[in-house]
Amino acid sequence: MKQAVLWASQRAEVLALIKTTTDLNVGDFRWSVVHSRKSRGTEVARLEYIRDGGHCFFQFDRHQGQHYAIYAADGDGAVEEHFPGTWERQALYVAGWAARLDAEARGRRVPRSP
Repeated sequence: MKQAVLWASQRAEVLALIKTTTDLNVGDFRWSVVHSRKSRGTEVARLEYIRDGGHCFFQFDRHQGQHYAIYAADGDGAVEEHFPGTWERQALYVAGWAARLDAEARGRRVPRSP
C-alpha cells in the first residue's frame, strides 16, 4: 500500500497553526493513518480531535497527485470535501476547520465553508 502522509514539518505547521490561532489544546489531537477516500491503494494522514468524544477530524487526502481536504468539524456528523490542490491552500482549510472546532468548544456556531 502506498503512503502519502504528511512530512514532519507539515504536521508541525498544522499543530502550530492550531496552537496560535485557537484556544484549543494541541494535546487533544491525535494523528493517524487511514485509507484514502480518493486514491485507491493509498494511505493518508488524518488529524482527529479527541476531546469532545465526537467525530471531528481533518483528513489530508490526495486526489490526482494533489491535496484534497475531507473533514468534519461539529457534532452533526456532516463531512465536507474540497480540492485545494496545493499545500498552502490546504492549510487555509485546516485553519477554517480549527476555527470551527474552537467555536464549537465555546458553544458558538460558525458558518460552513462556501
